[in-house]
Amino acid sequence: VEVSTGSLGQGLSIASGLAYGLLSRGAASRVFVLLGDGELQEGQVWEAAMFAAHQRLCNLIAVVDSNNLQIDGPVSSVVGLGDLAAKFTAFGWRAVSCDGHDAGALKQAFDEATAAGQAPTAGQAPTVIVAHTVKGRGVSFMEDKAGWHGKAPSAEQCAVALSELQGQEQSR
Repeated sequence: VEVSTGSLGQGLSIASGLAYGLLSRGAASRVFVLLGDGELQEGQVWEAAMFAAHQRLCNLIAVVDSNNLQIDGPVSSVVGLGDLAAKFTAFGWRAVSCDGHDAGALKQAFDEATAAGQAPTAGQAPTVIVAHTVKGRGVSFMEDKAGWHGKAPSAEQCAVALSELQGQEQSR
């Protein structure tokens, strides 16, 4: 099931319900949900986080794109979130942090998260991967700019962005 939820913070609630249903049926499936750090300012997210921990939804893996930007500006200026890994741990989750731009670090984080839910047993917890990223990384006029949240580049800007990214790829 693919669901687009966005800023209302409903994604973790939907994912928790799916994970609960699968676990109660004994299904070996996992549920993955991608959240933006700005989305975590919604109270519904934390209600779902409590539910998932209480129900020991070890088949649930949340990934937080932690880039400190949302449509209204820096997340830390709108409503600061503090240490996300510590916050999720306090809610009863397993937490793994990584560099969201490093494919090897992401693979290791997903390996850790999926290994935790290999054989669902009592006492296991859901897992969050906090992927630290920079919005628009590698594109000079977009990098770390809140104004590009939900905004498409023009054809000219797209050509410049692709050229910059291709240049970086070739220099590796």
